[in-house]
Amino acid sequence: MKSKNNEVKVSKALRELINANTVIGDSRIPDDNGKIYYSKVDGSYFTRVGLENDKKFLLDLGITEQIQSLGNGDGSCSCIGFNPISQKWYGWARGIYGFGIGSEILKGHCGFQPSTKEEFIESELEFWGDSNYSVNGVVDFVEKKNGIEITFIYNNLVPNEKLRGTLYKHFSEYPKKYGKGEWKANTLEDAKQMAIDFADSLS
Repeated sequence: MKSKNNEVKVSKALRELINANTVIGDSRIPDDNGKIYYSKVDGSYFTRVGLENDKKFLLDLGITEQIQSLGNGDGSCSCIGFNPISQKWYGWARGIYGFGIGSEILKGHCGFQPSTKEEFIESELEFWGDSNYSVNGVVDFVEKKNGIEITFIYNNLVPNEKLRGTLYKHFSEYPKKYGKGEWKANTLEDAKQMAIDFADSLS
């Protein structure tokens, strides 16, 4: 048990955000006796007791309500939330972005969800043919029963020097459910879906 002198200092505003959006419970991780903050909305993992300050970015962006997971019921981490002042839904994983009424998702954006098989293939070829990975784009791709196999040659920008110049094959499975493709948020529910798609694309 930590003494009061060793407790993590948490600002009053951050403490209020955490208290308003979460409850403390026992860790669900096997052989872990720690305490976890869980979302009041859906029970998703928010943060560990003692690591409260790792959520300060939410306070900085005004994300004070409806903190929850993607809504797929897998007990995952909280990764979307609402800013009531700017009227934006935010999604986060390795990055964070806010969406409101009027926001648009276009091809190439994080959160773009192909609406057809053809759009899926096109977006995968663009991603794996990006100059950050390949020498001259995708060398070849083959359609299979449940996805496509993409082949390309790693370029000299790849951090792992052993991969440079080598042939790589990647299998991309077709989505179980297609998205909306390019679209515009006309309601806050639309903006929430954009935040979900954004977080999902980065997770």
